[in-house]
Amino acid sequence: MEKYAFNKLIDECKKILEKYGIEKEKIENLKIEIPPKNIKADLSIPCFQFVNENKEIKKIAIDLENFFNSFENKNLIEKAEAIGPYLNIHINYKNFSEIVIKEILEMEEKYGSEKRKNKVIVIDYSSPNIAKPMNIGHLRSTIIGQAIYNILKFLGYKCIGDNHLGDIGTQFGKLIVAYKKWGNKEKVEKNGIKELMNLYVKFHKEADETLEEEARIWSKKLEDGDKEAKKLWKWFVKISKKEFEKIYKMLNIRFDLQLGESFYIDKTKEVIEDCKKIATESEGALVIKFDDLPALVIQRADKASLYQTRDLATIKYRKERFNFYKCLYVVGSEQNLYFKQVFRAAEMLGYIKENECVHVNFGLMRLPEGKISTREGRVVFLEDLINKSIELAEGLIKDSEKLNEKEKKEIARKIGIGAIIFNDLKEDRVKDIIFDWNKALNLKGDSCPYIQYSAVRAKSILDSFSKKIEKFNIEDLNEDEKALVKQLSMFPKIVKTSGENYKPHFIAQYLLELADIFNKFYERNRVIGSEKEIERILLVKCVYIVIKNGLKLLNIEIPERM
Repeated sequence: MEKYAFNKLIDECKKILEKYGIEKEKIENLKIEIPPKNIKADLSIPCFQFVNENKEIKKIAIDLENFFNSFENKNLIEKAEAIGPYLNIHINYKNFSEIVIKEILEMEEKYGSEKRKNKVIVIDYSSPNIAKPMNIGHLRSTIIGQAIYNILKFLGYKCIGDNHLGDIGTQFGKLIVAYKKWGNKEKVEKNGIKELMNLYVKFHKEADETLEEEARIWSKKLEDGDKEAKKLWKWFVKISKKEFEKIYKMLNIRFDLQLGESFYIDKTKEVIEDCKKIATESEGALVIKFDDLPALVIQRADKASLYQTRDLATIKYRKERFNFYKCLYVVGSEQNLYFKQVFRAAEMLGYIKENECVHVNFGLMRLPEGKISTREGRVVFLEDLINKSIELAEGLIKDSEKLNEKEKKEIARKIGIGAIIFNDLKEDRVKDIIFDWNKALNLKGDSCPYIQYSAVRAKSILDSFSKKIEKFNIEDLNEDEKALVKQLSMFPKIVKTSGENYKPHFIAQYLLELADIFNKFYERNRVIGSEKEIERILLVKCVYIVIKNGLKLLNIEIPERM
């Protein structure tokens, strides 16, 4: 890991603790906290972790205070203070600030990043089903996956983003039956994927045993390479991909691979042969049994492959091709059990080692009316959602006389799309979330426009400053300036935490706090024309760089003006 200022500060704490005589193992697992806002300190070390039989906790804290304060080679620590069972640390802001500011100004867009690692991480995200329009329910996998991709790449991993399209399966048998019974070629060509979804919904409304059996037959025909089935399937895929690419372009989503499930059909035969070594037959089907999980069916009695068989083939292919360190599946929490079964099967087959495949689960996105379902037909299309968000964002800037219409549209696009992405990413991915327009586009709340506005404000200050800065000297920082420096210094740690946990919300919440600290600083401290003009301009520049870096990781752009 890069040795950023905050890491150096922690290292200094550890060095002094080691000199005091704390065991090496305890220092390696040292817990250091950021104290609550009502506590006047920068770091807090809970002394519970140093308890032994000979000393009570408060006495340990007092002894550590004396030892820290008498230690001569402190550089980033000003003093320590025992408060009950805690040792509170105060930063030497003169030394610390200079390091933080220099790091950010020298590294700029690389600030927070880490050196290149010789490790590959495959990230499976978005993965919509062919012939179904992308709706608000597809949003989470798409934007969470892209953010995780960006963060891990920033942390030095070689990332492979794979859009594992659902381009095979029983839904195609149903769709072929629906199209042959009720479909119209001109209608499908004109209305595209929405017409295909209408046919799919109609099938489920009309479904009976006869229709279901017809669908199974056509599904098997497609798998066996039937000419008519394959021709219709290719047409459905072409129409769907065109619609998906339009959405991906709007959201700036990028993939390295888009192989789809169909790519793995011919690879399932080898998987089935491998499975025969560990599976048992049950009523003609091939089944893998586990001690602590429900059994996993690998092949039905009619010999048709299942999506779990294709998923095992996918894992095998990815491991052989990329020799990945991790393979992440950004898929909803409703698939928790399924992925436990598939990953365990892959381990039993020797395709992967334990924990090499990870289910990066997330909660449902809900509308005020409830869960989204394609079969019921109650759905909000993603394209419509994006367009509505941009339209509402236009309302925020419509009265700006300084902007022409083209500028307004471009700014509204960045605000509207940023609002959609941030509304999701600011929440812990495992939570269910409700999409709320008022919160998403609120300029003053916990929203993306608030952060974007802070960045635009910082950029505006920088643009109005024209002097050349030769050198700078940090002296006597006030509390607002200290708060900014401390928050800026924590960005690399936050990025690392976010990457290690596959949780972008750590960065989103950090940016909200940084924007809040910056706006308070700006309201209470004059920048241009003040006695500390140079130092404050540099702080503002650092804020802009860090907000820009953070939003870029979340796949969000900053408007030129607001």
